[in-house]
Amino acid sequence: MFERIREDFAFYRSWRHRAFWALLLFRYGQWSLSLRVAALRWATGKVYGLIRIFSPIFTGVAIDRGMRVGRNFRIIHAGGIVLHPQVRFGDRCGIMHNVTIGTNMDKPGVPRIGDDVFIGAGAVVIGNIVVGDGALIAANSLVFFDVPADALAMGVPAVIYPNKSRLRRRPGEPTTPDRRSGGAADSDIQPPPAKAA
Repeated sequence: MFERIREDFAFYRSWRHRAFWALLLFRYGQWSLSLRVAALRWATGKVYGLIRIFSPIFTGVAIDRGMRVGRNFRIIHAGGIVLHPQVRFGDRCGIMHNVTIGTNMDKPGVPRIGDDVFIGAGAVVIGNIVVGDGALIAANSLVFFDVPADALAMGVPAVIYPNKSRLRRRPGEPTTPDRRSGGAADSDIQPPPAKAA
């Protein structure tokens, strides 16, 4: 627990950062679940439960100790973040503010997020889906289906752009075209023409 807290503090570098306090409570909650002595686990769980009632108000992050995260999980900006207790994150994942990750009403299950995934501000990721390693979910996107590794998901509902995320690409490495979908490399993509007023 203390090693993860040190890693979190090294990233946020301030006791005033609300995301740090949300993760501190999360780490404490996970530590309390790992205790072998039942009476101590019960007592620390009650303390966790009491603080967790007020945590979303003060930190802007609703995160439960039952959630599983990998190394270097980062909340970039705290505020309006709701994460389902059964969500699983891989290593080196980051999320922005106003992100919701949880269940879909028509089928049970929650997302499983791979390594090196970034989820932009206002994104909603719901349902029993898999977000592949290195995927990027753009701001204000709605994702309710699987996202392949290294893909960009953008829009409402999201459209998948294969091999566009750049999160796991080395600096200077070009984007390769997706031959299956007839996609173009980054250098071949032109912005849409401006509409006349």
